[in-house]
Amino acid sequence: MPNDAVDIARCTDLVRTYRTPTGEVQALRGVSATFTRGAVTAVVGPSGSGKSSLLRLMAGLDRASAGTLEVDGTTVTSASARARRHLRRSKVGYVFQRPSDNFVPYLSVGAHLRMAAGRSPAGADLAELLDALGIGHRAENLPGELSGGEQQRAAFGQALATGSPLVVADEPTAELDGPSGAAVLERIRELAERGISFVIATHDPAVVAVADHTLTLDHGSVRGSVTDAGGEWEDRQLDELRWPTSMEPLWDDGPVVDLVGVSKTYGHGEEAVRALVDVDLEARVGQVIALVGRSGSGKTTLLHSIAGWEIPDQGVVSAPGGREPDWSQIAVLPQRLGLMEELTVQENVEYPARVAGDLADRRELVASLLRRFGLEELRDRAPRETSLGEQQRTALARVLVMRPQVLIADEPTGHQDAAWVSKIFATLQEAASLGTCCIVATHDGTLERFADRTLSMADGRIVTTSVGS
Repeated sequence: MPNDAVDIARCTDLVRTYRTPTGEVQALRGVSATFTRGAVTAVVGPSGSGKSSLLRLMAGLDRASAGTLEVDGTTVTSASARARRHLRRSKVGYVFQRPSDNFVPYLSVGAHLRMAAGRSPAGADLAELLDALGIGHRAENLPGELSGGEQQRAAFGQALATGSPLVVADEPTAELDGPSGAAVLERIRELAERGISFVIATHDPAVVAVADHTLTLDHGSVRGSVTDAGGEWEDRQLDELRWPTSMEPLWDDGPVVDLVGVSKTYGHGEEAVRALVDVDLEARVGQVIALVGRSGSGKTTLLHSIAGWEIPDQGVVSAPGGREPDWSQIAVLPQRLGLMEELTVQENVEYPARVAGDLADRRELVASLLRRFGLEELRDRAPRETSLGEQQRTALARVLVMRPQVLIADEPTGHQDAAWVSKIFATLQEAASLGTCCIVATHDGTLERFADRTLSMADGRIVTTSVGS
């Protein structure tokens, strides 16, 4: 029986406290809010503000520590585990923040959507749904065969396929290029007009622009109230910090990365995907190079080829260290961050220097990076006790600590708010001024003003090159 209440969800004095080996983390501190049926609500705020925790409670994935939460007539805070599973099957479609977390690795994209649809009338439109999201041609592929952005669109499609009255999505456009993100947002508006409700945690101003309401969280508390969208976007000012004076510049200004005629194909026959096609690239000391392009254009494969993680089918890759580079020569920030859960935030940042036997000389830089990236108060926590944005900044600090000759970063700002995006790009410029060559794959067009060169990729090729001002 459908629920005809005006609000699809309501929470009162909602508290969520996580107990960890390092103590308690108060993710939500008495949050009260209502979410209108058939509307798009953007939940905004800096990393660690409680956005993901709120969404997980709404989907019944976690239990509140105190307060009440109702979703489409179900009192989630007192529901049994079985009732919360039923909530996710019938009332709430959920999109995890990490795209890969939404899938079973051995099931195709189409199989995921068919399972999600079940007996829902939405099942008849699955092909149309995938086409609308720009991944109709990927229906029979496994999730691991998709790019990060394609996985994110497929995950969103899976949530929509349930036919649930509420879709809760944690940063669904974080790894999407502009056109792909616009297609997702267009679909959201279409479905909202048909009565589907959306609650979206986001750092993306484009999501805020299409939302009917915004809820701003800060350190687990509501800042203001749920309001009409279009309010002031996060504009946090951060103190400038300097690199330690012991970090002398690298004076050699020659090329450090050189690719000639590099091609890479995955699969065979009709299933073959040409990820790179005859790519030439030269990168020099002190440059910031931006790789831009739609999901699946070949950016990640190109980065992995430079790092030595992929062996091209043809062509030559010259990069520091050959097949056995060390952290001082080449360091990689992948989309899957690779932080070690048994180590604290600070220990993860220190790890390359510890391996190199150089930690004593790098302690000043470690402290500087922790402050620069807002991690100082989190230094003793395990990565899982921090937000994904904080984890991303931890991983970036780790690759910077040895000041490598080449720094490779794959979407380093995908889970950051606007203030952190600017701070991270400015830090990459500082690293370049000391001699590091930074090669960054991104969907964020704002990087172009920080880059010395911007290379646009499409279908595995570099199609245009522009020089920064």
